[in-house]
Amino acid sequence: MEGNLEMHFVLIATHTPEVCPTSNATTRDLMLQTAPDIPNLAQKAGVEIVAGPFVNREHTIVVVVQSDKVENVDRLLMESRLPHWNRVRVLPSLTMEEGLIDIEAQTPIF
Repeated sequence: MEGNLEMHFVLIATHTPEVCPTSNATTRDLMLQTAPDIPNLAQKAGVEIVAGPFVNREHTIVVVVQSDKVENVDRLLMESRLPHWNRVRVLPSLTMEEGLIDIEAQTPIF
């Protein structure tokens, strides 16, 4: 992807206990069906999984991905069906090094 700007995106997906795969048979079946294919879905969508998916007992899933287009991230989300049982936030993010460069380039307002 030479010439294209690769952007990191932090995906934070949250769900209620009622639809959690640990308590909901329909969601469990969906997750068991789709989760093993997520790396292939990501590759097909033009998304690199940098870290995760991480799951926890707070009904939250966190994934860090990288792509040159947010549309690719949206495609991955839809094909993985994660939004079917989660509220998903997509946070465009910078590495700490990139963030420091960005901070240095800005003029403080206070």
